[in-house]
Amino acid sequence: MSDYTYEFGKRDVPLEVYEWDNVWWEQTDKTDAPRVLYIGDSISCNARRVATEVAENKILFDGLGTSKGIDNPYFCQTVSLFADQQGERAAIFLNNGLHGWHLDDETEYKQNYENVVRFLLDKFADTPTVLVLTTSVRNAERDARVVVRNCAVSEIAEKYGLSVIDLYTPTHEHPELIAADGVHLTLEGYKLLAGELVAGAKNAIEADRS
Repeated sequence: MSDYTYEFGKRDVPLEVYEWDNVWWEQTDKTDAPRVLYIGDSISCNARRVATEVAENKILFDGLGTSKGIDNPYFCQTVSLFADQQGERAAIFLNNGLHGWHLDDETEYKQNYENVVRFLLDKFADTPTVLVLTTSVRNAERDARVVVRNCAVSEIAEKYGLSVIDLYTPTHEHPELIAADGVHLTLEGYKLLAGELVAGAKNAIEADRS
């Protein structure tokens, strides 16, 4: 199992060994295609790029990838900063992904995730928010925690009437698409996720227009 997602040390705000933010604004000169603001982890960063290709640039996936735990007090501020620069979007995807392992799965994680969802629904009231389930990992103990967290996300989605994109099932059913570090994916794996993301974006955009 990779150490990529493990927290390091004890701080007021728990951090990982390597803390990072990755923002990507896709083809800023293109104004005739709907955009998705995809908030997620490093897997989301890679899947975002492939999703834009799969969509043949008819849907543009802008990305905010971050190692911040869902409880990080700067998480929502980071989203706001990028979203305000981005200006317009047709949908928002939220997938905190494989981070924030210091949180208890059934209590702290769920509450903090719901706090972020409520922030998105308030700040982007006119934009559909879609919740994205976290991908499977090879480590059985960590994967079991992913399942619990995904259940919490699904419950929150039902509570607020939000759509869900399931990235766990395809990665769990095809472990050969998980890379050697046990966390990230192969190119074929990202293509598989991209198909799910594009389909979810189309559904969210069409539902919002109807």
